[in-house]
Amino acid sequence: MNRHDNPTRLFDIVAERASRGSRRPCFRYGDVRLTAEEYLRQAERLSLWLVGHGLRRGEAVALISDNRPEWNIIDIGVMQAGGVLLPLCKGLSAEEYVECLTQAGVRTLFVEDCELLSRFRLLLPQVESVEQVVLLSGDAEVLTLNALLAEEVCAEEEPTVERRRNMVTTDDVCTLVYTGGGTYSRLTHRQLLCDIEAMAEVEVAGRHAASGNKALCTRYGRLQNYACQMVGRTVEYPVREAVA
Repeated sequence: MNRHDNPTRLFDIVAERASRGSRRPCFRYGDVRLTAEEYLRQAERLSLWLVGHGLRRGEAVALISDNRPEWNIIDIGVMQAGGVLLPLCKGLSAEEYVECLTQAGVRTLFVEDCELLSRFRLLLPQVESVEQVVLLSGDAEVLTLNALLAEEVCAEEEPTVERRRNMVTTDDVCTLVYTGGGTYSRLTHRQLLCDIEAMAEVEVAGRHAASGNKALCTRYGRLQNYACQMVGRTVEYPVREAVA
């Protein structure tokens, strides 16, 4: 399956854009500028780490964060490794978080910052499946995404990641979308790509950066995000101001 032809899986969109060699950023977030090549390279490092830490094909990985470039790195990294992303917004109740993580059997949880981590320290004893927590940003005693991406790559795992990626089909579930009441819907690559391609026809008229205000944990926000990637536009995410 050629990753640079018409996309049949969401991560094909990233590979195709990276193959163009454009220096236009995929994302802007404050002072951060992330090109497609950097985006793909970091996602592949994450895929290697996940496989090396025993991620099973079809296993759910949870992500709780506002919109930021790292959200995309985790999304693609999980899917390329054969996993399924469960993105959750930051405003759910403690009961909803516990129920979602438990029902999905989440073993790996990514959380945005130390503030959110402090909240989850109280919840994790109620979720027996969670084995590791990774922090997107901040200084904490737990593993951070930057430290994870900087770890030495085990060359023996690279063929495993490539095999996992090649096993993923357009009809495989790629994400779980929370629908309320502790439940979620399962969406395949094919289901999302159909809507992304339609939305990309609208986005192609844009000339500059697209607003990344729509929450990536929602279906619409994710579709718009990938549509912009498909047509080569830069998505600009608003930086959340720290609470005084």
